[in-house]
Amino acid sequence: MSPSDEQIRAAIAEQASEWFMENRSGPLDHKESARFMAWVQASPMHVEEYLRIAALAPDLETAAKTNKTPRETLLARARAEPDGIVSFDRTGLRQRPALAQRPALARRHRSPLWSLTAAAALAVVAVTTVWSMRDGERFGLPRSYSTVRGEQRVQGLPDGSVLHLNTDSAVTVRYSRTERLVSLDRGQALIEVAHQDERRLRVQTDRAGVVAVGTQFDVYRKSGTTTVTVVEGSVEVYSGAAPPSTGVADNSVRLNPGDQLDVGDRIGALRHVDARAAVAWLQRQIAFEDEPLAEVTAEFNRYGPVTVEIDDAALRALPISGIVDAYDTDSFAAYLATLSGVIVQKTPTRIRVLKRASLEPHAAAQ
Repeated sequence: MSPSDEQIRAAIAEQASEWFMENRSGPLDHKESARFMAWVQASPMHVEEYLRIAALAPDLETAAKTNKTPRETLLARARAEPDGIVSFDRTGLRQRPALAQRPALARRHRSPLWSLTAAAALAVVAVTTVWSMRDGERFGLPRSYSTVRGEQRVQGLPDGSVLHLNTDSAVTVRYSRTERLVSLDRGQALIEVAHQDERRLRVQTDRAGVVAVGTQFDVYRKSGTTTVTVVEGSVEVYSGAAPPSTGVADNSVRLNPGDQLDVGDRIGALRHVDARAAVAWLQRQIAFEDEPLAEVTAEFNRYGPVTVEIDDAALRALPISGIVDAYDTDSFAAYLATLSGVIVQKTPTRIRVLKRASLEPHAAAQ
């Protein structure tokens, strides 16, 4: 007798659970990885057993993390549910003796809730497998990383690249056959690009895109503007539609070490900056040279719980230079107090910067 579709799917689910246990025990070697990929590619049903859970949980990663039942228990439940008469070994389909038939009455009275529970159990197993496989890279699934205000994060990516996230930032990483795409949803990120992966790495914001030629670069998404700074190597920066996967955009601009560029409605003028100062946030610092006080305080306000407020327009435009600890509120207040013509008032939740009767046109860090 030929196995039914339900029995075949149950067997595939069992084999998927076996692969899950293999991956859970540690990274697969090259041979095992090839065997796993051969299994995935053998049938769309294999892939479907992993991807069908998308309809069960809007946030797959959360579903896997929040489930408290031991995975071994979930596997046992999922395996025990079907009455299949076939199973799959790692080389293909093989027959096995039919299981003893259960009484028809008991089968009719089985609670539908148990079937849903078994399906949900298998879903959690499957999603954990997908995310354990190099963050879903093999299946083209997106993976998000984020930080809250005051938090910074260093995240290794499946291709070997390293992602540095600044305070209050978020990215979504996707992999395809031709490229590695990092969507900067908000905030600021520095990327150290791995060279061994031949797929291009592209960063995209609402205003700009960056194609890495082999580099270390910083992308800062602001309101209406994206700022790109190259620390090492070079990048191609473009605006508008993404360039074809085999090249760069016609309107792209090449940036080399120390180059910085703003992209808003159009690409701005290329300028040369101190790249290390531009990424001083990696050392939890803010570096600035002849920048308006308003911009410096806005940058400081990204990090700590205390907000700096400046009401006077002339004071906000005051150019200043220096280096401050992004998380040291007291030191920043003391620094502001050294500026000519400035009065600083502190409360537990804010720092007010006020103008004295006379204000000199320029001040610098002491």
